[in-house]
Amino acid sequence: MRYFIQNIYSINLKYWRQLSFCLMTLLYFGCTFAHADQRSPELEKLFSDLRSAKSQKDGEKISNKIWQIWTTHSSDSTLSKQMQMGIELMQSGQLSAANSVFTYVISQDNEFAEAWNKRATVLFFMGEFEKAKLDIVKTLLLEQNHFGALAGLGMVEIHLGNPKAALIAYRRAASINPHLKDVKRAIMRLEEELKGFPT
Repeated sequence: MRYFIQNIYSINLKYWRQLSFCLMTLLYFGCTFAHADQRSPELEKLFSDLRSAKSQKDGEKISNKIWQIWTTHSSDSTLSKQMQMGIELMQSGQLSAANSVFTYVISQDNEFAEAWNKRATVLFFMGEFEKAKLDIVKTLLLEQNHFGALAGLGMVEIHLGNPKAALIAYRRAASINPHLKDVKRAIMRLEEELKGFPT
């Protein structure tokens, strides 16, 4: 079974790379300006509103507010500026420099979940999938509802050859944010590929 699943993964690598690029682009271009951090009391209501949003447009609007809360530190404007600098470096393809910036932010506040998530994104694009997975795990320990980190975990697991684990991560992401179209497509594709195998 393991060989079969790995074979499926190899055949569809091009598809998953394309989907991964779309998702990772969404995850770090989704929000570049913000007003608070992941400890904001607003999040509980926003997550509830996100699950019950009736339209894709409303869902995206709410998820953008969540990204805004995640991306900026609540009490240290310098770290907020560093985060924005790291995002801009990612956008311009300067991955090594972005990695250094996010590592610095983490060293200043290792409970800033989004700094871990952004570094995971950089590591993913650098092909450092195991290291990216470790940063995603840390993100989720700090913010269990981080649908972006869960979607990222799905992509990492795909690249590590673990489609069943990827499907679990994608489903968790979709249960928190039902408006992630690329995640829904990934779930459908994986369910089709793993048909007949317990998930």
